[in-house]
Amino acid sequence: MIGLMPSHQLLYQYNLVGPYDGLVTCLIQGDIEGYLSNLETHFHYFYQHFTYLLLKERGIVLVWRCLMRNLSIQKKKMGVNMPILSFHDCLIAFRYSSKDESIGLDDVICLLVSLVSQNYIKGYLDLKKSRLVLSKINAFPSVDRVRVYREVYNENSVETYLYESQPDPPADIERLMEE
Repeated sequence: MIGLMPSHQLLYQYNLVGPYDGLVTCLIQGDIEGYLSNLETHFHYFYQHFTYLLLKERGIVLVWRCLMRNLSIQKKKMGVNMPILSFHDCLIAFRYSSKDESIGLDDVICLLVSLVSQNYIKGYLDLKKSRLVLSKINAFPSVDRVRVYREVYNENSVETYLYESQPDPPADIERLMEE
């Protein structure tokens, strides 16, 4: 998931058209429902090749980014030259793309915060005016230029914290554990 999309010819050359062609198309279009549907259709293939979780967790973020990029492009085509997306427009786009009317404004704001904080979108959220203000220069940087952060935990500290913060189990549960 480095942001470089394989060509149809490359997928065909390595016999990967079936599982990946639909995913790539849906990702570029920002089609959330189509992406997740394709992922589930070829679940066994991706699971066997140890790519399912990567595609599910990281791929969906790229689909969100592409959806917002496409929304921005459509706004420009309609003559809106300001690099601003209202939360309401983003909400409509997410609901339409995911075919899920239960998505609320708070959900969309969380998704936008995630995209901005991960540097998939350059800009900021203006909560007072309910809008996403995009950078005038390269608001959607190339995905291969976005640095992925990985959280690292000190395992000893985590284990110590869990051990010290957990209350002792009740006596009857301790008895069962000893049996």
